[in-house]
Amino acid sequence: MALNIEEVRKIAALARLRFQPEEEAVFVAQLGKIVDYIDQLQRYETGMEEDTAQGAFEAEDRAHAYLPREQFLANAPAALDGFLLVPEVKGSDD
Repeated sequence: MALNIEEVRKIAALARLRFQPEEEAVFVAQLGKIVDYIDQLQRYETGMEEDTAQGAFEAEDRAHAYLPREQFLANAPAALDGFLLVPEVKGSDD
């Protein structure tokens, strides 16, 4: 699947990245190759049954270290009183 420059700009905006025009051209080719590879992986057949509920491996739940709140919020676009602020999501009238 070939990506165009507008799709790369949209992806960059979602990732909060800014590129120079010459960088955008490079990323069109690179991201296109990545998308093609993902499509190729989705077509790969493992030979396993689709329903792997029986005998499926699940990792054990256990506590582990986490990122301190101050560091997490330092990378957030918006925060208030120690919480991450996100845009309001509204449903459609459909």
